[in-house]
Amino acid sequence: MIDVLVVDDHAIFRSGLKRLLADEADMRVTGEAGNGQEALDMLQAGTWSVILLDINMTGRSGLDTLKRIRARWHEQPVLMLSMYPHEQYAAMALDAGANGYLSKDCDARELVQAIRIAAGGGYYLSPAAAGNIFVKLRKEGSQPPHYKLTPRELEILHLIIQGVSLTEIGKRLFLSVKTVSTYRTRLLEKLGVENNADLLRYALRHGLTDS
Repeated sequence: MIDVLVVDDHAIFRSGLKRLLADEADMRVTGEAGNGQEALDMLQAGTWSVILLDINMTGRSGLDTLKRIRARWHEQPVLMLSMYPHEQYAAMALDAGANGYLSKDCDARELVQAIRIAAGGGYYLSPAAAGNIFVKLRKEGSQPPHYKLTPRELEILHLIIQGVSLTEIGKRLFLSVKTVSTYRTRLLEKLGVENNADLLRYALRHGLTDS
């Protein structure tokens, strides 16, 4: 039996995955965590065949959580989930030690297949994600500026273009407003823009929005 730990800060999404996997004879959701720290605490006391880990969560990000999992539980299979396009996070997730990356809007059969592969110690990438990574590797010296953003910078970029204030970003990510402001300054410098409106235009031009 494949025991799955679902880590996502949206209870409705966790419930949906639980119902989905209940239809599979060989897998079940036996653990749920609403944030990265909760998942790390649960791993201290239990074991799971596969962890489904959301990238963009309140507080500790999924990528940071993954790095901490890898530091202690080296062989733990982890699949990363995100609403963001493959080209933004797939390579980062693999670099951080994930067993695969899937979009939250993927087909249910694809998710089930990926879980089985990861549970067996394998790695899964959708054809779209694999293609994007291949293109990225071939153009290593000519990526647009956002490829050089850190996971935290990319996370804050998404929040800014959604219209979230710096104060609210700080609350969501447990950072001071000063720290968030510093991240914003770095974003403007790295992307070569001057203000939030420019950030939004850049995001739209490069397909970095959720739509």
